[in-house]
Amino acid sequence: MNSHMTHYKSIFNFIVVLGLSVLACPLIGQQEFGGVPYTQDLKLDITDPSIESLELNNVVSKLKSRDTEGTNIHALSLITPANQKSLSPKFSQVAQDVVLTTINLPATTDSYLRLDDYDLPQGAKLFITEHASGEVHGSYTSGNNSKSQRLTLGPFSGSYTIEYNYDHADQNNMPFKIAQVYAMTGDQAANDLGFGTAFDCSININCEEGRTLSDASNGVVRIRVVGEEAIALCTGSLMNNTAEDQTPYVLSAYHCTRPAGVEFTPLYDQWIFDFLYQSNSCANPTDEPSFASVQGAELLSEWEDTDMLLLRLTSPIPLVASAFFNGWDVTPNYLPAATHLIHHPNGDIKKVAQDFDSLTLDLSPRQWDNGTITPTRSHYRAEFDNSTYQPGSSGGPLLDNNRRIIGQLHGGPRSDEFCTIAISYSGRLSESWTGGGTPETRLSDWLDPIGSGVTQLDGIRSDAQEQFVQFTGRVLTSDGIAISNVGVTLTGEQEFQFFTGQDGRFVFDNLSSKGTFNFALDKNVNAANGLSSLDIVMITNHILGKVPFTDVFRELAADVSADGRVSSIDLVQMTNVLLGRSDNFPNSPAWRFEPETLQMSGSDIGNNRVELVVVGFKVGDVNNSADPRQ
Repeated sequence: MNSHMTHYKSIFNFIVVLGLSVLACPLIGQQEFGGVPYTQDLKLDITDPSIESLELNNVVSKLKSRDTEGTNIHALSLITPANQKSLSPKFSQVAQDVVLTTINLPATTDSYLRLDDYDLPQGAKLFITEHASGEVHGSYTSGNNSKSQRLTLGPFSGSYTIEYNYDHADQNNMPFKIAQVYAMTGDQAANDLGFGTAFDCSININCEEGRTLSDASNGVVRIRVVGEEAIALCTGSLMNNTAEDQTPYVLSAYHCTRPAGVEFTPLYDQWIFDFLYQSNSCANPTDEPSFASVQGAELLSEWEDTDMLLLRLTSPIPLVASAFFNGWDVTPNYLPAATHLIHHPNGDIKKVAQDFDSLTLDLSPRQWDNGTITPTRSHYRAEFDNSTYQPGSSGGPLLDNNRRIIGQLHGGPRSDEFCTIAISYSGRLSESWTGGGTPETRLSDWLDPIGSGVTQLDGIRSDAQEQFVQFTGRVLTSDGIAISNVGVTLTGEQEFQFFTGQDGRFVFDNLSSKGTFNFALDKNVNAANGLSSLDIVMITNHILGKVPFTDVFRELAADVSADGRVSSIDLVQMTNVLLGRSDNFPNSPAWRFEPETLQMSGSDIGNNRVELVVVGFKVGDVNNSADPRQ
């Protein structure tokens, strides 16, 4: 290795830049691993009618609202083709490594896609591209593989194309199947659910009314409840336990898993828990706010009599969520003088409602619209003095003035005057404590694991929780041009592969601060990219000493055989690729990087974030003519 290369290796390590459930089809969040679709990179027409497509214009409402006392479940429209087997569309082969299919929907339809048997091999990429907006979702990779082999994605507006990209992709043997398409159409999709759809009388959590509830609010989440047959919206809350070990227990409503009017099989591993989905001020924002999400939970306990549901999250809570584990009070016969409900009405941003009068017990059995009857004294009765609740508020925590949870919202009588008459019923935590007498039907085993016998517990911040860090970076040429579709592989305690996009950026979130990670970069496609007779002339002049390279990256690129020196062997290997005798270099990938690999521990990352700048060079291309997008 010559002096230029030795000097480069010694100095170039890396650069750090320091209530009521709403059946709906909301925004589904899944981790994306970047990259650029083949169709976009080569400017292929994804609306080409020759591409195989699935026509889903038969959008029908399968659920009906019930105007009975109790929960008023909003209708969900599902796309239900007459022949369910038509949910297995054919794929078109547009290149050796790329297959496509299109889901055609009415332009006014927001749709959500569930894939089953999802088991992508390492290096494979899946993209969803919307036709109308051109927005790209993905890539989804082996990093999205799970034990359940399910993946729920969306929302997608109107028609969209699914692109699967893998070495020798086989259109007849795909590593996933389209299991369900959920959809809401027209005004129902645009106006009835989600952001901006709460009643005008609803009060944002960051108004004066919620001033004393800021900690408790950080423990309240919107829950997107994914089932085989539908998707629903509810509210839940993180719960502290007497061990104060920050086990991520979430309290919600039993009926969220059994909504009225539809068969519903909950897929807990697909449930999404949205933190900080709220306005940053008292005013309603013009644009939907950003938020942090966690996917996946397991069922621990449920009891129909108090409409209690307890889950445990199966993924780490992002540090940015500033999570709070709420306290509770299970004192028998406790009737606080004032209460607060924190909730997500209609799946909208977080709101607060208040009752300034003493709670009362519901002294009558109560029939609900999913057919259940809850017994006397199992619920609190409140009538809110300001704001209200709506479908989607179910499971929202009812707190006393000590900011401890005493129950979770079940619902109440349907009314067209919710903003003036807001009678609600919440399952009592003190009754759920002993529940049905088993760990699967009570709270005590989970919230008092040390058997302390206490009836009151304050909440705690997640400051003591294991810290999670973010590792980001950009892959650029020596001229500062972004290199796309570079596979950045992380191994160690966690394993993921991210593909750089057109900005050359990669992101790995929620890495343990206690972990040690190895990063490797790879791009080995189109070895002929940038090769020309001019490159051969320039390398020849370098070898002969006529015009030696003074740029270290040109010298590195000229070392095609990767043996640490530039020689006639490099010229032979380049010529074979340039003339089409070989598709690849025998001893080198098409692109190499500095650094190509590195090891980093979570503790090395200061301020919970590190950004790495990696320089890539196209092997054999010494006149810098290669297209870094290819």
